[in-house]
Amino acid sequence: MLNYVKSSKMSTQATLVHTREDATSPIKKKFRESSTAISRAELDGAILAGVKQALSEQQTDLDKIVTVAIKSAIDDVLTPQILDLKREIENTNKEVTTVTGQLAQVGKSVSLLQSRYDTIQAAVRKDRDQISDLKSKFDDITLKIADMEDRSRRSNVRLVGLREGVEGDDCIAFLKANLPKWKPSIANREIKIERAHRIYSDKPSKRPCTVIFKLLDYIDRQAILKGARAAYPVKFGSEPLHFFPDYSADTTKKRKAFTEVRKKMDTFGIQSFLLFPATLNVIHAGRQNLFRSPLEAEQYLRSSQPGNDIAIASVGLPPQLHCCADMDTESLAQ
Repeated sequence: MLNYVKSSKMSTQATLVHTREDATSPIKKKFRESSTAISRAELDGAILAGVKQALSEQQTDLDKIVTVAIKSAIDDVLTPQILDLKREIENTNKEVTTVTGQLAQVGKSVSLLQSRYDTIQAAVRKDRDQISDLKSKFDDITLKIADMEDRSRRSNVRLVGLREGVEGDDCIAFLKANLPKWKPSIANREIKIERAHRIYSDKPSKRPCTVIFKLLDYIDRQAILKGARAAYPVKFGSEPLHFFPDYSADTTKKRKAFTEVRKKMDTFGIQSFLLFPATLNVIHAGRQNLFRSPLEAEQYLRSSQPGNDIAIASVGLPPQLHCCADMDTESLAQ
């Protein structure tokens, strides 16, 4: 009931307000004061036009207010940020300019370094060519020196295994007296020994020092080496003696490089011989095989699969190689 009373009062008040607005409306007042009669539709059209005009004016005012507010917001918020961004861009531009200058300087430095590198590379190529040429000449000279040294030692014989001190004070006399005993094949020869001495080393060793003696005649050197092969094994008391040709250090190094492969061949019952200066001689299936490097000999040994058909012995050598085998070969006992 109370709600009904309240709603009735509110409706009455709204009617009164509407009546007062209609009474105070200038448009309606104008039409009331007009002597000409106006229809309801014209009145509504006039009211609608007035409302549109009012809304347009309000829209204009609102646009002005919004524009002012946006401008104020831009001035208060965005403008400082834009100024800061502008300053940062200016600083960045300065840094970019600085970096660009530095890059230009680096580019100049790189160009200079490239020029120097090209110069150095050309010099290195020239030096490399010179070094290669000098190495070739050095190798040639080394070979010639080794050959000259080998020629100077061609009448020398190395005696390995002779106990130190047994030769006494006169090594030459001791050798002259015992060589015919060790090698009956030279018993009727007069061996002329020019000099004889032991080769001592700074390295401690339990083996006796090697005796090296120089013969006056090269033919005597041949006879001694040949007699050593014929009388093998040669012993002084219970100690075995070994006789070898005397070579330069370079030739000795090359010949020793064949030691391992010769041991392998010896395992298969193959007797191998080193020819002067450093060539391994092997005869397989009636064919002579010469190897100038241990690698060649290793490859041949693996590929041939040696068996009973491989026979290499002094008697199997061609007659023209007997002298070389006697003169310029070393036994595996070395």
